[in-house]
Amino acid sequence: MGNVLVELRPAWRNYWFGFLLAAVFLFLSLGSVLTGQGRNIFNISPWFWLIASVLVLGFVIFKRFSWKFTVNDSRVSRHYGLVSRNQQSVRIRDLRSIELDQSLFQRLFGTGNLAFYSAGSAAAEVTFVGIKDPGVWRDKIDDAMDRLKDSEE
Repeated sequence: MGNVLVELRPAWRNYWFGFLLAAVFLFLSLGSVLTGQGRNIFNISPWFWLIASVLVLGFVIFKRFSWKFTVNDSRVSRHYGLVSRNQQSVRIRDLRSIELDQSLFQRLFGTGNLAFYSAGSAAAEVTFVGIKDPGVWRDKIDDAMDRLKDSEE
């Protein structure tokens, strides 16, 4: 991993449901405009569906950029928030295990969650949510743990 700081964010594909919902709203809006009726099967204005689509997309973008995960030679960190900020980090030398968790849809889209555990706590100290290629990152961080332990001996 070198001395370079790696920054990760949740993968765009992790928000597939939000994109699908926005597409449905956009389809409802465009469908009622293109048919010339001005209303759709729900008897709701196309502007409502267009605004709903934009709001869903805005929420997806906000959620994605609210999360940032960083890895360097000495620690893994999770940052949450745009205006206010919550940060958790753990030193790699203190890590005892890394858990990879993937739902069915995360497996289909190649994303997943990594939870980092230290000896000092039964719960995960830091969790990376919805990152792309979580198995690759688990292996890289596991290798860094091994290198640190080897250098201490």
